[in-house]
Parts: sequence; structure tokens; C-alpha cells
Amino acid sequence: MTVDVFWDWSVERYSHPATREYLLTLQDSLNLVVLEALFGLWLGSQHCEWHLDVVDRLVTASDSWLQAVVVPLRSTRKQWRSEPTLQTAREHLLALEVQAERHLAELMWDAVMASGAGAAKVQHQPDRAIADLMRVNLGCISPFRDGKYVSEREQVVALIDQAT
Repeated sequence: MTVDVFWDWSVERYSHPATREYLLTLQDSLNLVVLEALFGLWLGSQHCEWHLDVVDRLVTASDSWLQAVVVPLRSTRKQWRSEPTLQTAREHLLALEVQAERHLAELMWDAVMASGAGAAKVQHQPDRAIADLMRVNLGCISPFRDGKYVSEREQVVALIDQAT
């Protein structure tokens, strides 16, 4: 399996308007890293469970790219929304942002799936329900750690389940 499988799954789920809007709302209100959430959800859809140390390794591997490249592109693109003369430039920034997110997916994949230590901490759970694994995996990421925002986590799982 490769990062392409995860990326394609994520793009498909994100293309559903209700899912996309809710994830973006959580990104803005709870500082959710959407691709991180989608990675945990995808693992759950594959009957896999990850643990906190794997998520921590993922964050360590991807946070500098997220903060230095993805977030500034997104921020600039959002700032230019009110400027009709910048529409073409915004579209170009969006394309760059998607490319940056794709690289972010590769960094996450390498941290979790390509490293022997990370892959060993992702456990295949063929007898567990996918929705349960998605809940558990989301519970390992910020902002859902320590039982926070349970209803929001449940809503994400429900939307992803509907998009499947």
C-alpha cells in the first residue's frame, strides 16, 4: 500500500460538501489539522488502530511543513477572498496549497507507515467495527485528546461514514 491510496480516499471523502464544511469549521474553531484527522479516519477504515506515540511521531514529522508552508498559503488565500481582482491569484494559491497538502500526506505516511517503529504501533484490528476504530483514532489527535469535543468527533465519524 502507498500514500496514494490514503490521498485518494481523503480527497474523495473531502469532496462531499457537508464533510468538507464541517472539517473546515473544526479547523477554524478547534485548530484541527484536517489531513491528520483524515489519516486517522482512513486507518480506521482499513481496520487499523494507532496510538498516541504514533500520532506524536506524525506531528513531529509534519508540523514544520504545515506551519511554514501550508498554513501561510491558506492564510494568504483566505485574506484575498474579498479582492475580486485577485481571483486568479487565489486559484493559483489554492493549487499550491493542494500540492503542499499532498506533500504533507507524504510526510505523515512516512512517519506512520514507512518507519518500522511507526508501522509496528499501527495495529490491524479486523474484528472491530470501522466506526469504532475511527472514533479511537480521532481520540488520539488534538483537539480530541483527553475526551474533548466528543460530539464533534462523533459528527466527523458520522459524516465520513455517510460519504463512504
